[in-house]
Amino acid sequence: MLIDTHCHLDDPAYAHDLGAVLGRAVDAGVGACLTIGTDVASSRRAVALAAAHPNVWAAVGIHPQDAVQWTDDADAALEALAGQPKVVAIGEVGLDYFREASPRAQQQAALRRALRLAQRRRLPVILHCRDAWGDLFPLLREARTPPIAPQGLPLVAPQGLPLVAGVLHCFTGDAAAATTALELGLTISFAGNLTFKNAEPLRAVARRIPIERMVVETDAPYLAPHPLRGQRNEPAHVTKTAAVLAELKGLSVEDVGRITSVNAHALFGIGPAPARGVIAYPIRDSLYLNLTNACTDRCRFCALSEPEFWEGTGAAPFVKGHHLRMPRDPTSEELIQAAGDPSRYREVVFCGYGEPTIRLQVLVEVARALKANGARRIRLDTNGHGNLIHQRSIVPDLAGLVDEVSVSLNTATAQQYVEICRPTFGAPTYEAIKTFIRECKGVIPSVTATVVAMPGVDVEACRRIAVEELGVQYRARPYDDVG
Repeated sequence: MLIDTHCHLDDPAYAHDLGAVLGRAVDAGVGACLTIGTDVASSRRAVALAAAHPNVWAAVGIHPQDAVQWTDDADAALEALAGQPKVVAIGEVGLDYFREASPRAQQQAALRRALRLAQRRRLPVILHCRDAWGDLFPLLREARTPPIAPQGLPLVAPQGLPLVAGVLHCFTGDAAAATTALELGLTISFAGNLTFKNAEPLRAVARRIPIERMVVETDAPYLAPHPLRGQRNEPAHVTKTAAVLAELKGLSVEDVGRITSVNAHALFGIGPAPARGVIAYPIRDSLYLNLTNACTDRCRFCALSEPEFWEGTGAAPFVKGHHLRMPRDPTSEELIQAAGDPSRYREVVFCGYGEPTIRLQVLVEVARALKANGARRIRLDTNGHGNLIHQRSIVPDLAGLVDEVSVSLNTATAQQYVEICRPTFGAPTYEAIKTFIRECKGVIPSVTATVVAMPGVDVEACRRIAVEELGVQYRARPYDDVG
């Protein structure tokens, strides 16, 4: 499923066939559309459209080109509209210095009013920005900082309320703007212009942004994607932007749809809520099996170290759009059933948030069943503690069932391993991991030592240990891009 997080369904371009447009969106897998107001009148129309169509939600606001319209009366009208059912954001608001249809001072004043409205209503903001990054970000920081009264005491809310959340709609900025936006906690939205032939600089920025911080949109009826450029855009065409993102991020279109829909639901509450506690989850052409959330490490970079994970809330339990906080460990039968036909995938991976070898018997039973059901290849992602957990070598249990073992070495010294990974078994753990890797090398067809390349870890020293000392393959994983 995909969610079009920004379109203008009240536009006259849809006056005669809106029903057909929405039908094509459903046929294309677009499960929700967010229609955006650009002034009081269009905001009213957006609210009416959301009320009339089950898969449409609304945002209300005044576009920066019409910022002079943000009067006291307009503010009161938008306040009332923001309280209507299915209004999930304040927008489209922001700054536009490209055309400057409204004076810059007026645009800034209107944006301040929009941010205060968002604070009062506890709604996210949908931000438009063209050639105004130098003013936009300071205004957002100002909204997050309680103003100071003359006597030095903080003023009272609502001015001091934190900005709940926000999205940069139809992002066209450079890498520096993207970095600042992410630091401010904003989500970044890409539209059809990402697909344009001359948009390689924008695509380069998109490659650098974590997809966990992205949503997609059409801005329909504008900005039709390549090869439809110049035609009327519509929500169904968000699939073309998703396809380009998939190529940029090395993911499938299904992955992009799932991840950006989860992001949109977290930001706006639109579309169906994502499934929770999944035990079998596809990413790219691999199927991952989530055996347990128990682990004998508490790595500083891992979601298992975050309270949000154990509460099952926020972003912590999600990996590429899959919610991995399970209420209990699944049985062998549940895992086999959830896997379905394993031959559909290039590989099946025992992974998830937790250490699979804690449940060694279940791992073996499921691997055996998957092999019998046509699994092409089985991989085990492990912290390498299996021998310590079971007080014996577990490698013979894996022989003939597991085709590849990927072992998290993570550091070049035992001391740093204890500091970063905080293992249950303490200082002896690091050498035990090396022993496990050596034992696997003669039995498992493919063995890889991996390192999460977090700051302070000597990845070159880790590579030498893997390749020269242990004689196995080596892979460094980015610490801020799980899955």
